[in-house]
Order: sequence, then C-alpha cells, then structure tokens
Amino acid sequence: MFVKSNRIVCCLAIIISFTGENRLFAQSLPKNDYSKYAFQLKYSDLDSWYYMQVKESTVIGGDIKKLYQIGNSPCSVNSSNETEKDHESEWATTNIFARIGVNVAVTCVFPEKKNDGFCCRMESVIKTVDVIGIKIKVLVSGAIFLGNVYEPVRSIKYPIRQLNHGIAFTQKPKAVQFSYRYKAGQNRKRIYYSSTAVSGPDKGEFCMILQKRWEDSKGNVFAKRIGGARSFLNDSGNKWVNDTTISILYGDISRESFFNPSTMGLIPQISELYVKNSRDKMVPLTETSWDKSNDSPTHLILYFTSSFEGINYTGSPGSVFWIDNVRFIY
Repeated sequence: MFVKSNRIVCCLAIIISFTGENRLFAQSLPKNDYSKYAFQLKYSDLDSWYYMQVKESTVIGGDIKKLYQIGNSPCSVNSSNETEKDHESEWATTNIFARIGVNVAVTCVFPEKKNDGFCCRMESVIKTVDVIGIKIKVLVSGAIFLGNVYEPVRSIKYPIRQLNHGIAFTQKPKAVQFSYRYKAGQNRKRIYYSSTAVSGPDKGEFCMILQKRWEDSKGNVFAKRIGGARSFLNDSGNKWVNDTTISILYGDISRESFFNPSTMGLIPQISELYVKNSRDKMVPLTETSWDKSNDSPTHLILYFTSSFEGINYTGSPGSVFWIDNVRFIY
C-alpha cells in the first residue's frame, strides 16, 4: 500500500515461506484438472511472506514493529535499502507506516501457520497514539488487495486516498475460489477519535471488479465495468469454509432482479477508490457505465477485508478474517 529514504525503517526483510521458493501458483490446484484454473495471480496461495522492521518514534515508545507483506524478500538482512519491496508481488496490505507528527506503524495483517503452509489473518483493531498532547484513536481493519500503498501515510482523515487500487489484467475468469474462516467481533462501532455504536453485526468482505480504464488529457482516470463479484461473509463458527466459489457477473447487471445498487453499483456511487495516473498522481476513479459482457478488461480490482465498512473506521474490534488459496476458475 512505502517508505521514503529518511524513514526510520530497517529493511530486515525476512522470508518465512515454508520452502523458501518463489511461488507462482497455488500449490493445491487439482493436477488432473489444471486447465480450468489456467492463469493465476502470483503468491495467491498466500504461502510466501516477508517483513520490514519499522521503528516507531521514541515519544510513543520507540517499539520495533514487523510489517508483513505478501511475497519474497527483495533485500538481504541488514540491507540499508528502506523502500524496496518484492516488485514481482502485486499484493499489498494495510500494514502501513505513517508519519502523523510521529512515526507510527499499523499492523493488522499477519501470516498464520496452516497445515504445511501459511494462510493470511486479517484483524480489525483499535490504534491509539498520543501526538503532542492529542490522542488519536481509530479503528483499522485488516485488508489485502491488489495494488500498493503510498507511504508514509501523512493523514488519517482520508486513508482511501493512499491506496492505489488495481493492476493490469486482461483475463476473464468465470469465478473466484478461496477458503476462509471468519470470526465476527462484538459491539460494532465507528471509532474516529470518539466512539459511536453502530447497529448490526460485522462482516468480512470480498470484492472483485474487472474494468476497461482510460485517462483523459487532464489526468483523470475513468473506467467501464465489465464484470465483478462481491460477497459479505458472516461468522463461520470457528470453522474453515473450504473452496468457496463466487461467480463473476459480466455485463450490465443493473436491471437484474438480484441487483442491489448500494453494494453492486458503479464507483464512486457505492464507494470511493483512488488510482495512480500516468503523471504519478493519485486521483479518484470514476466508472462511467457498464460495458458489454464480451469486451476485454484492462484492469482488475480485488480485495479482502476483516470489516466491510472498515475504510470508514467502522467495524468490531476483534473481528478476524482468515483466507487461503485464492484462485480463479476459467
């Protein structure tokens, strides 16, 4: 979701992949029916991880925090390069470095041992920091997504503007498949300095959008929606739900009986997302219309998060979302 050269960051990037190999595809794919899985995202099995060690400011304790990322270590132990990440990994997390008067790390995404490999664990947590006599208290939801983060984050007011959502992508899978486990926390709240109770249970969220993007002469970025899938996941009762398969809907679905404009509508009507344009500037993404189902995409948005309204500082502290083996079905 990246740390300038003057950050107090030590890139002790330690690989904890259980074999130490670069992993191109999910290892659990059925060998006798590989064709229907075809092209997959690198590291989508979530077995390969590394971390950077970030030293927070002395005035808030000076702790060293591990910011876990998906991929393989791009630099050796004790490297002085503080910004390098695995450039072959297109995954980002909400483990971020912020400079908001003090240097602070946010950690809410972790690898967790599962069988003979790893899965991803995302948590919704309360982050509290005292900055020059001002107490900052916010809810942060763990998330992984395709894209990157502009670091250091310098304001907590508009975190979505720091997240560059989407990667170049031209495939048209039929569905997305993954295994998950979800534990919903209690007492859902919006926590932004103060705390306000919010009704209803917390839910995990999965979202995928296929788009055809373009940029105008002023650097504004637009897109047509070609296809997508979105799902809100309830508490799974402390059990893994394996090989959940969610179909991707193509073309204009706005006239279908199942269409819900508040969750299936175009961007920014349903939510605000930002992307980096050709001038290296972060700009809002605008979907102008639905595209034909037989058209080809140029970009893919995909994310998982432990609280479905976490970007608005809303969720249940203690909500935890585990996912594993994300793959496309063709």
